[in-house]
Amino acid sequence: MSLQTTKALSWTAAVGLALAGLLSAGCQHTGNEAVEVSRDAEGRPEVKIHGDQVEKNLEQAGKDVQAAADQAGKAVERGAQRVEAEVGPVVREVLDDAAVTARVKARLVADPEVNAFHIDVDTVDGRVTLNGKVSSEVQRHEAGELASRTQGVVSVVNLIQVAGKEAMPPPPAAPGS
Repeated sequence: MSLQTTKALSWTAAVGLALAGLLSAGCQHTGNEAVEVSRDAEGRPEVKIHGDQVEKNLEQAGKDVQAAADQAGKAVERGAQRVEAEVGPVVREVLDDAAVTARVKARLVADPEVNAFHIDVDTVDGRVTLNGKVSSEVQRHEAGELASRTQGVVSVVNLIQVAGKEAMPPPPAAPGS
């Protein structure tokens, strides 16, 4: 949920609470009611509205709404900061890998020697894995070279197969990975 949406919901909640408070204040009998409901001598209901008191109640409600909205906004901001601290690094890492994948794919598409539409690019922690099929060893090699020279790439595992050739086995895993 975006910060703007959260703030809008906070404002809506604050206004609702203030209106509820205003309505309940009108129901209490303190002698300063904005609206009085009574019965005349014949039992018919009478409603009296005291404009000055309505204005005072609205002014106070506005102050209450502003104070509640300020408190809610500060609470939302604190929550957003906690979420950023806990989730932000993970999100940035995923976005960084997505950006590396996009840069590699763009370079492959831009190269006339490589048929990039048959190559999948996956990135984890800057390590790029290329999969797919191409028609020649030149295309396979070129795809690996392009990927390795792309900003953000730490290493490349080229698993691209050349059509008509037996698949190459993946390289052995490095110790500790």
